[in-house]
Amino acid sequence: MSTQILDRSTVPAPGVPKDVTFPNYFESRLPNGLKVIVYEDHTLPLVSVNMVAYGGAAFDGDYPGLADMTAELLTKGTAERSANDIVDEIEFLGGSIGSGAGWDSMSVGISILSRHVDRAMEVLADTTRNPAFPEEEIDRVRQQRLSDILQNKSNPTSLAYERFCGAVFGTHPYAQPADGTSASVEAMQEEQFRAFHRARFTADNCFLILVGDVQPDAMMEYAERLFGDMAADASGERSVPQPAVPQGRLVQVVDRPSAVQSSILVGHVGIARNHEDYIAVYLLNMVFGGFFGSRLNLNLREDKGFTYGAHARFDARIQPGPFSAGAEVRNEVTDRAIEEILHEMERIRSEAVSEEELEKVKNYVTGSFPLQIETAAQVAQRIVTIELYGLDKTYYNSFNSRILALTTDDILHAARKWMHPEKAVIVAAGRGNLLRNTLERFGAVDVFDPQGARIPNIESQAQDT
Repeated sequence: MSTQILDRSTVPAPGVPKDVTFPNYFESRLPNGLKVIVYEDHTLPLVSVNMVAYGGAAFDGDYPGLADMTAELLTKGTAERSANDIVDEIEFLGGSIGSGAGWDSMSVGISILSRHVDRAMEVLADTTRNPAFPEEEIDRVRQQRLSDILQNKSNPTSLAYERFCGAVFGTHPYAQPADGTSASVEAMQEEQFRAFHRARFTADNCFLILVGDVQPDAMMEYAERLFGDMAADASGERSVPQPAVPQGRLVQVVDRPSAVQSSILVGHVGIARNHEDYIAVYLLNMVFGGFFGSRLNLNLREDKGFTYGAHARFDARIQPGPFSAGAEVRNEVTDRAIEEILHEMERIRSEAVSEEELEKVKNYVTGSFPLQIETAAQVAQRIVTIELYGLDKTYYNSFNSRILALTTDDILHAARKWMHPEKAVIVAAGRGNLLRNTLERFGAVDVFDPQGARIPNIESQAQDT
């Protein structure tokens, strides 16, 4: 019998990445228009039930933070149950309940043992259809929000992001902070929460998704019994306006006089989630700044030593959200770090990435993708994405092959179309008197205090050498 010696000094060649079959799932509609989605996974006796409503913080209007506060208050009391009753009932059954809002949706979700799914569905129906918005809970949530907002005013990262979004989006809804402002949180009352809930949680503006150890037929029966008489009201606004793209560079500073480092962001309006270029832009961003081995991190961290980590992201929403690249850097290298970000943006636009570099990033993306749809909860989140953004049900079946099909010319084309260093908004939160002086080479600098008020005549300070 022959034996073969394994050479452990040689790294084995990676296998050829393949497409991953995204799990099939059941979907149907009740007569009132409510869509019901069921994904069966009988591996464990667990189930997750979620009611998702289209439209989140993008519809806050005159009250920034309205969607987020409304979502939180849905689980804080109904006509039949107090906040404590809701939590006690679900926890007694070994489950958990939560709610929240993003830019494009609001949701309430319960995770529980599958034998208690009927009880979970009853609580879900009660919280999404009959919220009471008790005054004491509104006051409690309000005080917590005000405390969080106050705390964020001393956080350079939060200050930079809020200023960045305001500069990028101007009067568009995406310019507003999704968690609200002190003024808006103080102003919101029961009337606003009830109106927002009434407009969002209608049968034709929601979908119910159940994932785990469940059977579609049984879940449709529960859905019909608990949500079959849910009103359908098409009057709720579903469209978000297209954001305008600033035509020139803006440079803004948030003054934190005692800061020992700066939080910087560079970017502009990005891409919508359902755009045909999204996958190319996703891979472009991975090369540029989307993971530890990206160009941006290798430059600012490994080569220059300016930061512990640099990052970039296209935050794709119903409409184009922000593209941002940033880092936390020492005060004295703030301008040089911004210069390097702009340099990397220009470099990826002007010269094609090498085949070797692109292959490395492709292997990272395609190798990690299967790990992102391993659990029922991960699959559920992908289904929510498909529903929110109108993607094809088989969208993720060909994700890896579409990544692998992209060429160096495709990435160059995407960079030239979707990255614009000459129109970038540049924001730094740090020592205003120093930053105003050092950042003037990028354009006229406007300085703001943490509350958003312009500081017209902050004294400049020369950079230490």
